Amino acid sequence: MQQPLASHQPARPAASAASATPAASETTPADTCVVDVATTAFFFDLDGTLAPLAGRPDAVRLPRDTASVLASLFERTSGAVAVVSGRTIDDIDGLLAPLRVPAAGLHGAEIRHADGQWRRVEGHAEDTAQVAAMVAPLQALVAQHPGLLLENKGSALALHYRGAPELAGVARETMSALAEVHAERFALQPGKLVFELRPRHVSKGSAITTLLKETPFAGRTPLFAGDDLTDEAGFADVNALGGITIKIGEGQTCARHRLPSPEALTAWLLTLRHGPPRHTSQENGV
Repeated sequence: MQQPLASHQPARPAASAASATPAASETTPADTCVVDVATTAFFFDLDGTLAPLAGRPDAVRLPRDTASVLASLFERTSGAVAVVSGRTIDDIDGLLAPLRVPAAGLHGAEIRHADGQWRRVEGHAEDTAQVAAMVAPLQALVAQHPGLLLENKGSALALHYRGAPELAGVARETMSALAEVHAERFALQPGKLVFELRPRHVSKGSAITTLLKETPFAGRTPLFAGDDLTDEAGFADVNALGGITIKIGEGQTCARHRLPSPEALTAWLLTLRHGPPRHTSQENGV
């Protein structure tokens, strides 16, 4: 019988979580999780997790019910709610407004702490300069293939092929070639109908681990929900810390629990918002 999680105790993260790949696992429905809101630190991916995916990144919207749940959870946890996304923090703020939470943007290349202070990964200026140099050839490729979409995030680049799935090979080859040329500072990050070049020495897992060291997250059990390959490093580190990991949607994952959609995540969070935390030792619970 698996026992409920105790409050989070600091532990060493998985050794290679930054390069983690999904592993086959037996996931259980998230409603088997026993979550004590008073002792849990909540971390959420954004696109495909809190908000449904859209044809273009700029068309994504956070549902009103989800925004309300997040605001309530932020209040109940005394601020122990963070968004960890491939988007920039400015984009995160725009989608969550007027709510403003601690956040990690660009897969952890930038972090805004609970006290409002920002930290950017070392070499941010150099990364931005290299990204600027890569834009021209990618713009030429997009001009040749209108179904492709280039997203310049400043210190990261994403080539989306959601509008032309048949161009997956072209997108992969192009971004792989750029990743090889700039391998010292950038890594190729596949995602849902996108290939991204992100700063090499960052991950969502390391961003979560950083935030867990400080108030109001310290001493709490981490919970991380995400939907994509970019979230697997976060799942790996949170698993290593004895936390709760929830995969949104289908696909192979190292997360231990699963929900079918962002709408299902919101509905599940609503069950945490209403009523006192539950304590049980049921089979397959956490």
